[in-house]
Parts: sequence; structure tokens; C-alpha cells
Amino acid sequence: MQGFAISFGATLADLLLKVTPYFLFGVLFSGLLKVYVRPAWTERFFARGTSSVFYASLAGALLPGCSCATMPMSDGVKAQGGRLGTVTAFIIISPLLSPITIAMTYVMLGWKMTVARVIVPFLFSMGVGVLLNTLEAAKVKGFSFPGGAAVSQESCCSIEPFRPTLWGSLRHILRDLGPYFLLGMALAALLTTLVPEDAIPRYIGGSGPLAYLLAAFIGIPVYVCEGEEVPLTYALLNLGLGPGPAFTFLLGSVGTCIPTMIMARRIIGISATVLYVLAWFIFAIGEGWAVSLWVS
Repeated sequence: MQGFAISFGATLADLLLKVTPYFLFGVLFSGLLKVYVRPAWTERFFARGTSSVFYASLAGALLPGCSCATMPMSDGVKAQGGRLGTVTAFIIISPLLSPITIAMTYVMLGWKMTVARVIVPFLFSMGVGVLLNTLEAAKVKGFSFPGGAAVSQESCCSIEPFRPTLWGSLRHILRDLGPYFLLGMALAALLTTLVPEDAIPRYIGGSGPLAYLLAAFIGIPVYVCEGEEVPLTYALLNLGLGPGPAFTFLLGSVGTCIPTMIMARRIIGISATVLYVLAWFIFAIGEGWAVSLWVS
């Protein structure tokens, strides 16, 4: 028991050292959005129709940040008037794409996997975003932001209700998301401690249906820092894992994780989070299978 506690503590400390800078970057980005970006500008890009989903997906693809940094940034998009599907599209695409990870994918995994990583997930994020915006507009039960509409620029900070300061906005974001972040990190550390290091290459296998399922089940809950998924996928390929399951693991591991799911519940609500995770699970398996047909 003592050995488990020591291992858990070391894993948690390692995760916090790796992830906290990204999370704080996301918090700062969100705070800057709330304080300095004019509502009229954000309404033009994030609050109007299908185009808002495209702009949110494009912004998410260009901004660096892991899945944990995405959540506070998406909270800033929400506070600036982003609709439910628009915010969710940002959550989906942001951890998956960035200029750095795209370059790493090309160098280590080849141009076909790079194209598959860029184009199809972008279209997928837009599809989920449009669907959720449609459900929100139709007032389908459960598909709305928790507590109603997104927090407005004027009410996002109780200290400065009419003109929020950057410090006040940062404290507000940390108070809302900090506990969810810490809980998610603890669960991720627990999962990492319990699952043996060689479990992925040992149990996933080659390229059969079970390999895809296990790749998704193992990849989606665990936290993989932005950029780590590429050499990890490269290693799995060298260990004999088929390109399809390996790509499924890549999409699952970097696209979402337990901390992201926990924080997403706070930002977009339970129903949207469940739909987003289920859709991501099916999508990761589906695109992995398509990649296996393309690269073989």
C-alpha cells in the first residue's frame, strides 16, 4: 500500500508539472479574452450560425495547447458569446491540431497520416458543432449551457461587475475550473498507476476489431501531453501495432482525457459532454479503420 501511495504521488506530481503550465496558459488566454476582446468582435465570429463553428474550429487548430489547456480557453470563448456547438467544436479540435504537432506527425508518421489528422477531424468538429447548435436552437432538453446562457462580459466577475479586471477574471476562472482540473489530474494519475506500462502493446494486439476497441478504450481516458502522442504512436507501430489501431490511439489519447471530460461537464453540460465523448470514441475507431485501408 505504501508503495502504491508513493507511486501515485510521484505520478500525480509528474502530471501536474507537465500539465499545469498548459492549463495556466489556457486560464490566461481566457482571462485576456474576457477583459480585452470587444463583445461586438467576438459576436461576429463566435455567435452567428454555421460560420461560428468554422471560425472556432480554425482558431482551435491554430492555437497551441493540450486538452487541459483547451478547457479554460473554451470557457473564454463561451463567455464571449459562443454557442454550445461552437464552444464544443473548439474543445474537439484544439488539442488535436497545432502547427508543431502537424509537423511532428509528418516527420515521424508520414504524409498520409498527417492529411488524415488534419482534414477529417476538422470536418468532424464542425459536424458535431453544427449538430449541437441545432439542438440548442431547437431547445432540446439538456442541450444548453449549465445554468442557462453563457456568462456575459459584464457579469463574469463579481468583484468588478461592470468592467472586470484581468486579475478578477483569472480568479473567477480558477475558482470555477480549478477543482475539476485537480480532480481530473488525480484520476488520471490513479489510472496511470494502476495500468502497467506495457499494457498497450501487450493487450491491443495487431489490427483486429479488438485492437481498435482497446486502442480507443485505453487512449481516450489517459492524459497524453501535446506532442507526446506522435512518438508514442511511432513506437506502437514499431512494436507491431497496425496503422489503424495506432491512429485510433493517437486520436483518442490526445483528443480527450478524464480531466477534459470532467471540466467539459462544467462548461458545456452533461448531455453535450456525453455526446462529444461518444462521438469521439466512434470517430477515433472509424478514422483509424479508414487510415488502415489507405496506408496499406
